[in-house]
Amino acid sequence: MAHGISDKDPTKTEHVDTPEILDKKLEQLADWIRNAKHFIVFTGAGISTSTGIPDFRSSMNTLLPTGPGVWELRDHPGAKRPPNARTTTSTKAIPSVTHMALVELARHNLLKFVISQNTDGLHLRSGLSSTLLAELHGNSNLETCRKCKTKYLRDFRTRTSKKVHDHATTRKCTKCGAILYDSIINFGEDLPNYELKTSFDNAEHADVCLVLGSSLRVTPAADIPQRVGERREKLVIGNLQLTPLAKLASLNIHAMCDDLMRGLMAKLDIPIPEWELHRRIRITIQNQTLTIMGLDLYQDIAYTLLSSVRILVREGTESKYDSQTIRNAESIEHKIKVDNPNDKMDVYIELNWQGHYNEPKYTIKVPFTSSSTEVNLFYNPKTGTWREQ
Repeated sequence: MAHGISDKDPTKTEHVDTPEILDKKLEQLADWIRNAKHFIVFTGAGISTSTGIPDFRSSMNTLLPTGPGVWELRDHPGAKRPPNARTTTSTKAIPSVTHMALVELARHNLLKFVISQNTDGLHLRSGLSSTLLAELHGNSNLETCRKCKTKYLRDFRTRTSKKVHDHATTRKCTKCGAILYDSIINFGEDLPNYELKTSFDNAEHADVCLVLGSSLRVTPAADIPQRVGERREKLVIGNLQLTPLAKLASLNIHAMCDDLMRGLMAKLDIPIPEWELHRRIRITIQNQTLTIMGLDLYQDIAYTLLSSVRILVREGTESKYDSQTIRNAESIEHKIKVDNPNDKMDVYIELNWQGHYNEPKYTIKVPFTSSSTEVNLFYNPKTGTWREQ
């Protein structure tokens, strides 16, 4: 049986399945996933608490390493997080075991789609394909142009306004010049049409839906897994607290998200990979003009990754050109002034990052000829080293 962490509000009481019960539930879930035709996952704030990002509703005596939820602290004036609470910002957080397990399930073609209430950007940073993801409440690293619909990913938080319902940022669209807007959805605001429709479409096809770390108390997002249960397909809810959909669920699993996913992946015999920061860079040289652009891993969405670059041209060991440091450019376009360019010249591009994970600079070498090259870089925060693929 599950045991509870006492709280005056029963909706905040945390339950933890015994190891024996958890094992049986995960065996059943693994079997359903193996045989599923359209397995989807619905995620909430609970999948990121192990990374150091607090959730919203957890009680003052929560089991979570981040301590009480943001709203719980707000409702207890003067209360503070315990001194042993582990918290960080969303830009510095490292994707969790749960995030990486979802990436691997997608790679094995078991997981067909992820519907997320999270705004921390960790799903994309984990390496999950943006084509398999609907972020219902926005992404703190994404801003959009409402005029021409261009999207911009940033390696920083995009929100600049202090007013809740003012989403205009201080930046402008490079394509049409219109003001850009952050993508965060606050209470009282409509969810994005495409993401909402795509999520419900997947719910209509799903024969297994796993909810991870969501209280399922925010609609219309919670209506999506509810639809799977209403269709009498397998709705599985993984959450420490009971949810309003508990009776509709085929299975309620009470465990930390990372514990649940470790156990599930062991049952499926699929190792969970360690996280590496993956960066995609496109370099184009034409008529001595060098263009450098960061991109989303799976779509050609511009991604502001760099703080600055330095450009050098060499012929053998002889220096032909050395630029001044170019800073804060979204898509860097730089004219290289070299006399008598030839195919013996190479361009060295020194990349300096935003540095959330203490990433050291990285230098890419390309020939000084008209060309377009894409480079995939992987950074291991444990070793502090880059590798190129």
